[in-house]
Amino acid sequence: MKNFFKKYLFIFEWIGAAILLAVGIVVVATPDIFLYIAGIALIIFGLLRLYPLLKTTKDRLMMAIYLVEILLMAAVGVLLVVEAGKDSPSQNLLRYSVGGILWLRGVIYFFATVLRKEATDYPQFGTHIGLITVGPIIVFTDFFNQKNLAWILLILAIISAVVIAFDGYKNYKNYRYEYLAKEETKKAAKKKEKEEAKEERKEDPKPKKEDIVIPEEEKREEIQA
Repeated sequence: MKNFFKKYLFIFEWIGAAILLAVGIVVVATPDIFLYIAGIALIIFGLLRLYPLLKTTKDRLMMAIYLVEILLMAAVGVLLVVEAGKDSPSQNLLRYSVGGILWLRGVIYFFATVLRKEATDYPQFGTHIGLITVGPIIVFTDFFNQKNLAWILLILAIISAVVIAFDGYKNYKNYRYEYLAKEETKKAAKKKEKEEAKEERKEDPKPKKEDIVIPEEEKREEIQA
């Protein structure tokens, strides 16, 4: 199965490129679909963190805070999905909810690491600095709306689709060259087998008859007889 996917990887790459382009076009045509995307993402991100996070948190206060954060995230996700189903969904709900969730995540992180002495590392620190900074920017600027995000996604989809499609082209090219090489090898092997069989079928040349030399004494005896 692994060899199959490796051999025909270009098919999946081209399908993926087509799906990306289709998603980009659909999102531009119906930008409110971002409410579904953001809502489902928040629900999944919240619920999938629930058990591992609470199971590995020893601080009871932080456990309660994380639980509230996760439930709030899931509730906001449901709210976005419900809003997306309306005929005229809000153009501000997305930025308020997503920006607020990002800012809250940053605040909780610094509360946990600074005041509750939870372990952290540089990547987490840098990430949450970004979240606590970007969150308010999203909330207080009008740029973060469905229409603008739709065009951004379309541009990213086009770039990604071109890259993936070109990679698929290279894989298909390699596949065809490998196929051609195998076919040429098979033809050469068959030709060699035919030539060998032809050589085997050839009859050996008949040996030349050598003149029998009869000694003189034998000739005399034959004459006398």
